[in-house]
Amino acid sequence: MYGYISLYFKPNEDERLNYISHYCSMCHSLKKEFGNLYRMFIIREVSFFSIMKLDFEKSNIKEITCPWVGFKKRYIYKNLDTFKEFSYLNAFIIYGKLFDKLHDSHLENMKIFIKNLRKKIVDYYGESFITEYENILREQFELEKEKLELEDYFIPSIKIINMIVNRHRLNLPEEFSYYVGTLIYIFDALYDFEKDIKKNNFNPIHVIYNIDKLSKLSLREKEYIDFIIDYSIKNILDIFENAEINNKHFVKKLFTFSAIHHKSKIEELFHEFKNHKNIKLNDSLYLEIKK
Repeated sequence: MYGYISLYFKPNEDERLNYISHYCSMCHSLKKEFGNLYRMFIIREVSFFSIMKLDFEKSNIKEITCPWVGFKKRYIYKNLDTFKEFSYLNAFIIYGKLFDKLHDSHLENMKIFIKNLRKKIVDYYGESFITEYENILREQFELEKEKLELEDYFIPSIKIINMIVNRHRLNLPEEFSYYVGTLIYIFDALYDFEKDIKKNNFNPIHVIYNIDKLSKLSLREKEYIDFIIDYSIKNILDIFENAEINNKHFVKKLFTFSAIHHKSKIEELFHEFKNHKNIKLNDSLYLEIKK
């Protein structure tokens, strides 16, 4: 889950500074709040959310030399406290991933190993918020015991995105959670398909369509999955266009090029080849960033 938004284009200098300063500030904030270990688990979408929420001013950042990237120049915000909420959001998502991983590995009794992380995020978010989160994750586990319509499996993911949007006041409409939750769940299902089959873990594509390879999906089934993805992407871009967010053009550009990248990767998965030079991609998404 998550990790789908990145720089899949060559940014101009302001875009580069904006992205790097958010990513690197997150890294330093995680060290401050959780220790060095958590710097290795930055969720890219959290930086994406911080770009949406914080106005970018060069005067707010400073240059540093980072040993983690060969002592190259990097940039962080002068006031790291600005990123505290995002470092906790990053930890919140990591906790959910670990909670889910323990379930998939049939190691629920080993939750003692994430006890300290849970305590930290409870101190920040409150017990009721984290309990609600865990209950939604358990709801997902229960849904995955049944054979349902594909859309039914999206519901817990949608609820989690809605929790994040509301708690962190991202100033986005409720539909945003619906489309993002849908997109994340279906991306996870497609990218994790082979791994889930090998490990005998639940995968909705495998269960619903009774296949062991994505290339065995019928044309109609592939078109249906493509429609869900395209429809979600289109509506998310429309939401960004009308929302009161910071760095709107950059946000749309990051999202659009990330969407194009993953559409291409999914075509590879559907057709079982890696050289996609001959694939005719729908480039209409490029037009969205020019508005």
